[in-house]
Amino acid sequence: MAENNFEPNETFQKRDLQIHNVSSYALNLEANKLTRLEATENKSDYMNFIQGIVHEISTQGGRQFILNSKHTEVINIVCQIVKKNAVFSEVAAIADRLLRIEIDAQEKILKLGKQLHEGLLIISHITDRNIEKMIICKAETLSYIERKTFTRQDGFPLKKKIFKSVQITFDNDKNIEEIYVNDINESISKYWWDTFLELAKKYEDEENTKKAFSIIESKILNIIRKESNIDFWNLRNTTIHYFRSNEEFEIEDYIEKCLDGYVPEKEDLDIEKFAMKTRELPTKFAFDSQFSLVKKAITAKIKKTISLHESIDLILKGEVNPGTIESARNDRNEKGIFIKTSTGFDEFGG
Repeated sequence: MAENNFEPNETFQKRDLQIHNVSSYALNLEANKLTRLEATENKSDYMNFIQGIVHEISTQGGRQFILNSKHTEVINIVCQIVKKNAVFSEVAAIADRLLRIEIDAQEKILKLGKQLHEGLLIISHITDRNIEKMIICKAETLSYIERKTFTRQDGFPLKKKIFKSVQITFDNDKNIEEIYVNDINESISKYWWDTFLELAKKYEDEENTKKAFSIIESKILNIIRKESNIDFWNLRNTTIHYFRSNEEFEIEDYIEKCLDGYVPEKEDLDIEKFAMKTRELPTKFAFDSQFSLVKKAITAKIKKTISLHESIDLILKGEVNPGTIESARNDRNEKGIFIKTSTGFDEFGG
């Protein structure tokens, strides 16, 4: 594709998203072959596809990384392009590098019965709301049977799946400001951030674990406590359970599992509002939105005495799995709680 400034369609004009240059390459690991794609016909459809991918990556965060060196191959090329010391066509060296590294990574994981996704490598130079960026991503390709000719063909799904990406932002002096890496896998593949991009993690996993829990507790759960004590304890317990029972933290996954499905005891508690505030926490308070959890870093314990009656207290001494204690009403519309327990059931003559 020629190096031009592309006019965004209506959807993206509203965001002031400009794609200055883009190149895409089909990666064939089996044949050890790299094919640059040329959009000679239906260029507008191709650019809408590219714009959709660029828009998606540019509006998401990811795990923050820092440079090992300014002189590593990928970083050096993108910096030279942004500073106009190199032509955009030099990104071909980035595609060559990824092909070599993925072939090597494929050989290593074949022994484990796994396989890398072959796909489309897209490299783009953009300005998004006055922020200059270089984006490198690997998107899904698709084999299908064409319904008229019944021949096998390859294409790119409109509902695209982005396997891996890196978003590099630059300041007004053309220096790297931030680097965000994303991966569709639970954890970010080391060959992508270490071998290919030659980056280092900005925050270690233990630091991320401690900070994410602390910020969620102070900026979300403690605010909920001011509105509803019982909902605070329910959600705090669910949060502790999430941090201790999962291998990976991902902010959208946390919101989905701990907040989206929660039915508050206080009827007018706006859970959706707190979910939106939670989504903003990684950016506002400098921790990653995706990282490996270090369970030993979570020392929070639940020990709470809840008065149920003048002669009955409920003592929570530790973590309680979601669904073990629930509010309930009987057929006379009297409020109460339900505790799931076979031991207690037997003790009370069940």
